[in-house]
Amino acid sequence: MQPCDATLEDISLVDGLVAAGGVVKSADKGDTAFQWQGQPKAFVLVTQGKLTVHFRKTGQRLAWAECRATQGQDCMPVTAAILSGSPIAIRATCTAPCFWIELAPKRFHQLVDDHLGFRRALFAEHANRLPKFFARVSAKNVLGFDQRLADWLLGHVREGAVVATHGDIAAELLTAREVVSRGLRDFAVKGWITQERGCIFLEAPAALARVSKGYLARPSSGSRPRGIPAP
Repeated sequence: MQPCDATLEDISLVDGLVAAGGVVKSADKGDTAFQWQGQPKAFVLVTQGKLTVHFRKTGQRLAWAECRATQGQDCMPVTAAILSGSPIAIRATCTAPCFWIELAPKRFHQLVDDHLGFRRALFAEHANRLPKFFARVSAKNVLGFDQRLADWLLGHVREGAVVATHGDIAAELLTAREVVSRGLRDFAVKGWITQERGCIFLEAPAALARVSKGYLARPSSGSRPRGIPAP
């Protein structure tokens, strides 16, 4: 990265990253943009579209947390992990056709250290987003289990199916396996999912999306459970 001539000058996040050697990447809706375990491989700034990001600190049995990044926003958990040197498990999914810029952690550190204008722009963006982020986290803490379960399923579906046992889900939602089994059985009776051993098929994702947002969804008319064998 070339040294900055004027560390006090205003600069956009995009301009700063491009000047530092950032690489533009893209993916289609539904694709995994990136998935890392351990030290993050890059700072990420979304330039178009939206990412839904599930993350948690590695080495701890904690539920996956969720945040989102849209145009002009960085992936805050990745940024925090880079700046703190902390390992992280993270998976980002495109909820719309998406473009983003990646910058190697070493170059990102240099940019933050050397360019006050970039640093101010980055943390000003964080200051704008954090109140909404904490409000969303607080709202999730009071969600009913059906909402949490529906949200989890939608966040882990790939090509219409979720590959996980009831025990896996229980560990991530910090609850008992029996609670998960009961919730999934209820979804299956309504026709929203079907189950096979170790795999859950989302038959009515729109209904699950309504549940995850706190609305009362109706059973789909054409779906019937295939049976509910225990994983």
